[in-house]
Amino acid sequence: MAVIEWALRFYVAERRGAPLILVPGLSGLPEVATLQYPLLKVSYLSPESAASEHGIAAAKTEIQSAHPLLFLTMPCPEGPPNRSGVVFRCEKTERVNWTDGRHGRSQVDAQEYLAAVSLSLYPWGSDLRRGRPGYFLTGLSEAGNLFRVARVESDLAGRQLFTLSPVRLASGLPDADFSAINNELLRQKLERDWGEVQRCLAGNLYSSLITAAKNVAESLVVYSVGRQSKKMTLAQGLLQVEKSLQAKQPGQLPFTFLDYHLMSKLRILHANTHPDSVVISGRLVDPEFALTVVADLVEVLRSVRLARDRVSP
Repeated sequence: MAVIEWALRFYVAERRGAPLILVPGLSGLPEVATLQYPLLKVSYLSPESAASEHGIAAAKTEIQSAHPLLFLTMPCPEGPPNRSGVVFRCEKTERVNWTDGRHGRSQVDAQEYLAAVSLSLYPWGSDLRRGRPGYFLTGLSEAGNLFRVARVESDLAGRQLFTLSPVRLASGLPDADFSAINNELLRQKLERDWGEVQRCLAGNLYSSLITAAKNVAESLVVYSVGRQSKKMTLAQGLLQVEKSLQAKQPGQLPFTFLDYHLMSKLRILHANTHPDSVVISGRLVDPEFALTVVADLVEVLRSVRLARDRVSP
């Protein structure tokens, strides 16, 4: 059987309902290839697309298309969770003769995939030249995995060898327990908004993730300052929290000055997701920066004893 690791070209066909990967052999005739490492469906996103929910949705749709980009994974020098590999794009569909290494087989319809060998032909090349490396999305449509392009090199065969770094939290989410919130409606809202944080995190919905995290922080602040029955913005609530901390008069939740500053950062970052702020700044919030609000919120929840780390069985 042929080996795919050094291939500049391969074919994807179907035989008896299963994928058939063919690589040109020494004779030029495509042979059945062995796969030592996964061959993944991927979609490329510019930094702007990765920060946009529309861009993420389009990338998920592209992964499910008939002929998506394929990422031939290889061992990564940095080790997991980083990934290395080569991107292949579908060039055309044609009928090819092939062999299983012993016998020639009848023609089969196959998609010809070519390795990416020139940055100028691909959108990631433009992003790299402007100093804004993009991302690759892989995985299921409901919850894909986003990887930033960390490095691109040329291997011995002239192919572009990518090193990808995952966009993810340093640790998982803890279990949140809002039973100490004695306002039933506010407790239900906190539980719903925390569920929304988890949904957005799993679905790579970074703008909505910031909003969901802000909603959790806002409910915590409203409860702590005892203003559940009156309209109050997060900015107004945080001002009350600051005054209480300075006067050493604790509210219903034991916020610290660190909690106050973390939630203030969240409020400001949420304001930067508004359309007018996006137009003025000329940029969207990067996925990695959006993820920091989750780490900040988790720290606040732990501080006020509303979250506990999950214990492995």
